[in-house]
Amino acid sequence: MKTKVLYSATEFVLYKLKKFLEQMKKGDLMLARFRKMSENLNRPTELTQSTGSIEFGAKICLVAPHVPATDPPVEDRKGVMLGGRISSNDIKYSQELEDGCSVVGIPHLEPAERSTFVITSADYCDRNGEQLKYNQEFLLALSSSVARQKPLYLRYDPNPIPGLCGQYPLYLSKHPVSNTRWRILPKQQANITRFEQEGQSVQETPNNIWQIYVPIAK
Repeated sequence: MKTKVLYSATEFVLYKLKKFLEQMKKGDLMLARFRKMSENLNRPTELTQSTGSIEFGAKICLVAPHVPATDPPVEDRKGVMLGGRISSNDIKYSQELEDGCSVVGIPHLEPAERSTFVITSADYCDRNGEQLKYNQEFLLALSSSVARQKPLYLRYDPNPIPGLCGQYPLYLSKHPVSNTRWRILPKQQANITRFEQEGQSVQETPNNIWQIYVPIAK
């Protein structure tokens, strides 16, 4: 025989209030999770100071200066910074960037935990302090993940079907596979070819804010 438990209106309100206070204390409320996520992702960071050339172990940010920062575009508002994003579904389980989190363009151009990357070796050797060369492979690991000793690498998986448009296939991955390896090509000049510049040290950009240019289809 089943017994039904009946609550009066007052008892039900007290029960809901008790559950709410318990969730608030544990940080299980969505608002608390969102605040924790924002605190983790937007914590300010310091990039590696300029020394003239790029070295392994340097902390950098990646900025696309020509991309509109607003929708619809505003003439004087351009420039987005690449950074990790936690979806509304993932925030229920973690308030830190994890394996599989997407990478998006952020209109806030101040270096933060979500947008700071460390240049690391792609050949499993400790190259911290060594100068990065043109056309040399390297990995970009999220700075905060390196501090946790669980590195997340910037990964690019292009769409295998040409012509399809969708979200830019950049995300964070814990697997240092071929699609997480990057290279810097020297700028083509009138008096010297890119081939002739291979092996030379990569020159540092002001304040270690790297500019990237993605062609925009017309």
